[in-house]
Amino acid sequence: MGRPSELEDFLRSQIDEGAKDSSGKFTLSREKALEKLAAYQLQGGQSWVLKVIQAVVAAGASELSVRQTGTDTEFHFSMPEPWLLAEVEDAFYDPEVSPNRSLDHLKRGLWSVSLHNMRPFLLAIPGCPEALVWTGKALTRGAVAARQSVLLAVSHRTIFEGKGIPLLRNLEAASGNAEVLAELRDRAFTCSIPLKVDNRRMDALQACPKYGVSKSSYPVYLAFLGGDLPELKIPPATFGKYRPQAEGDSEIAKLFHRQTKLPEKVAVGSLITAHVREVKRGKATVWEAYSMGSCLYWVRDGVVVDWEHLKTSAACISCALFVSAEGLATDLTGLKLARGEAYEDRVEQALEILKPFVSSAEVSLEAMIRSQKLAGNVAGGIMLVGAVTLGLMIPIWGLFLAGGALMTLSQSGSTARALDQNLKRGLERLQQDINRLRPTRLARPYETQKDGP
Repeated sequence: MGRPSELEDFLRSQIDEGAKDSSGKFTLSREKALEKLAAYQLQGGQSWVLKVIQAVVAAGASELSVRQTGTDTEFHFSMPEPWLLAEVEDAFYDPEVSPNRSLDHLKRGLWSVSLHNMRPFLLAIPGCPEALVWTGKALTRGAVAARQSVLLAVSHRTIFEGKGIPLLRNLEAASGNAEVLAELRDRAFTCSIPLKVDNRRMDALQACPKYGVSKSSYPVYLAFLGGDLPELKIPPATFGKYRPQAEGDSEIAKLFHRQTKLPEKVAVGSLITAHVREVKRGKATVWEAYSMGSCLYWVRDGVVVDWEHLKTSAACISCALFVSAEGLATDLTGLKLARGEAYEDRVEQALEILKPFVSSAEVSLEAMIRSQKLAGNVAGGIMLVGAVTLGLMIPIWGLFLAGGALMTLSQSGSTARALDQNLKRGLERLQQDINRLRPTRLARPYETQKDGP
């Protein structure tokens, strides 16, 4: 958290020198461009980080590392053809849609950072002795050390803030880091290149915050389905390199069915997930199923750009499907899809691909039932032997212990059996609901966004 920041060093050097833009002057046309761009705003305070990821993915980077420090958030990556500082600068001041897709994503993220959040940023390119820096008034150039990869650093503090009180500054940095991390967890787990955030892999469908692996969420199926839709690029860590931060019960986790063969082109990805949590009842801890609806996630250039809550009943088993948004119209931010005929057609195609898979799904906790029954039988048997022994000395206490032993034997495996029945009913309800969905513009199979994905 305390290591030096190239962005901070550069900003300090500008205090006494005064900053000029990269051409040594600030033109009237650029002043007017900034006035026009000031009206541009992304949804959400940290959505800029999604545009940066989209820019990196669209640029063909092989991987992306995000590092959060006490002063800034840094993005480190390599590109087959790095941007030129001049073209980044020209794109930044151009309010029109850029023909270069990666630059268009980048500039929209940087507009949000600089013009709305009022935060400095630094962009350094391999092979270039200068970096591009936004100081709060203009883009300027400054000398930087030679680099092997691209660096984009975004400051935590605005241009109006000093370094602040040390303890308060650390708390503010931690809060800013947490907000960025939350945005990445919610919408960047679909990243189609390796994505590390503070050295932890995040690029996996199993990292989906609602339907992925957690202490209360257990994927039953993770499927990749073929079909006549634009290709969905699967996050690389999905195939074994993802390690969840929190995992639940190992017996319930055995519900998972691994798909061994992938189609040549993935059209739809899907998670069918059981929702089960540990709850206290008196002195006992038991497993309880809870309900959740199903959701369609739209993915473009590595991030979730939009989502729909499907019109299915909330149940203890639900599904998430992931579909490429490639070719669908968006608003100017690129983070919300325009509804229309093409959109409706793709929803319909995705659901038709999904239905046979959901219909064939099965769920069973037989292994957990056997494990619980064995444990109950062993415990009951030990209690019964103890009851006989105790009964020879104190008959009344032996009788009580024998009653407890018989109850333990009779109820062994009952908790797992009840959970198994709940999950089977939940899956049956999901199958019925998915098969009933009939996408039309008059009876949409989804609801508009009400909350986060």
